[in-house]
Amino acid sequence: MTEDNQRLGETESDQKVPKGKPISRREFLKIAGLAGATVGVGAGLGGLVSACGGGATTTTAGPTTTGAAATTTTEAASTTTVSTAVESGREVKIGVIAPVTGIYAVFGIGDKWGLSLVDKNLGDPWVLGDGKNHKVSWLLRDTQSDTNRAAQVTSDLILNDKVDLLTVGGGPDTALPAADTAETLGCPLLGVNCPWQAWVFGRSKTLDTAEKWVYASLFGVEEATAGVVQIFDKISSNKNVAIYLGNTADSQAWLAPQFGIEDTLKAAGYTIAPYSLFNQGTEDYTALISGFKKAGAELQFGSNPGKDFSVYWQQALQQSFHPKALIEVIGLSSYEDQVALGKAAYGLIMGFTWHKSWPFTDPITGMNCQELADDYETYTNAMWNFNITGYARMGWAYDVLKRTKNVDDKESILDAIKTTNTVLVNGKIDMTAPVDPAGLHITPNIYKQPWGFGQLQAPQPGDKWKIEIPLIAQIGAPEVKIDRDPVPLTYS
Repeated sequence: MTEDNQRLGETESDQKVPKGKPISRREFLKIAGLAGATVGVGAGLGGLVSACGGGATTTTAGPTTTGAAATTTTEAASTTTVSTAVESGREVKIGVIAPVTGIYAVFGIGDKWGLSLVDKNLGDPWVLGDGKNHKVSWLLRDTQSDTNRAAQVTSDLILNDKVDLLTVGGGPDTALPAADTAETLGCPLLGVNCPWQAWVFGRSKTLDTAEKWVYASLFGVEEATAGVVQIFDKISSNKNVAIYLGNTADSQAWLAPQFGIEDTLKAAGYTIAPYSLFNQGTEDYTALISGFKKAGAELQFGSNPGKDFSVYWQQALQQSFHPKALIEVIGLSSYEDQVALGKAAYGLIMGFTWHKSWPFTDPITGMNCQELADDYETYTNAMWNFNITGYARMGWAYDVLKRTKNVDDKESILDAIKTTNTVLVNGKIDMTAPVDPAGLHITPNIYKQPWGFGQLQAPQPGDKWKIEIPLIAQIGAPEVKIDRDPVPLTYS
């Protein structure tokens, strides 16, 4: 059992509350005399269930078990104060689809932390848009980073668990099959942390496609590639770029015609060194590296899950491939992966769908991004990472249910989604704004979020972690100030 799973089993009193946290809803309701005997998530994430079918991860501090997982809801101890002022409604269930294990597991770490915040701050019944107190249970399902399983657990949540609302995050291999399944079976779904190009084109849709059930706050590859150009333009080079991408759904989004990395770089006057998509788990990159060297590539871009980048970069250094700037998105998102590279990590650039310096506030806790980063670090005992983005969908679900007039009518839930106009931890989302493919509300179902880039650097005196990541570029959020310009890589 990992430390993260053990934390999910802790009682509320075991979990540390960040300094300066405002009074919780639980505490307020008790003071106001509105705390009822029926609770929502309850202590220890009572509504949280990890994995469905196959290998199941329990939410208690006991050993990991295998076999079919039975969904259970453990309620917190009832309070002695019962109010008749607010009518009680039925239990509401929210499905949380995430890659808790497998090559995309870095996304799942943020989800478990996010649910711990929900538990601490929204554990009592919520007064939803119908004016009734509802116990709200969050059911976490592990996709194991597998597309088929992502579709299966989504189907199980809809047909077996009878969830009222689904949330998904964790890249195309998780988000796309979940979205397709939700749209087919008719269940409202909120998605985050995925390229909108994958969400649309990867599901054989177009920008003119209006879907009924699935909505998302997503980043655009065109935003990220615009940031790549901003960075590369500030590095003196021959403008020859090496593309390092595996054969994944995520890569297909980065290579989307017109929006993708190749077309954007070419339009900006860059050339692309010959390359091919590698298979995940490749152990020898000699041919690819030799090609980059032969082409004279002085810049590099990539976005790859798992440990592939670490293997590649060590080989590139051994074979004296020394680009002046290197951007890697997913492959550098884990603090553990950054530290494992040692000094070879310093100077590398990573992309962000969330950063601790962003000026946004969480609707559930009232914390700003820096406070969320601090809480994440306390919970995980590891440095914050940009996959805190996934927590945005929990704040969105909270906002939607607060405004849902009738939880028994899915059309009422859809109405609340369509009228979303709020700020989440990953930025503003306004589904009421006019649809504009060239703007932020690019389809009736998708609103774009900001994107940023940071450059890994050695810690300064007094820094807590072995890596620091100042912002060097920001797209889609003009209110965010960058820390400094990018600097070229140096080699000993």
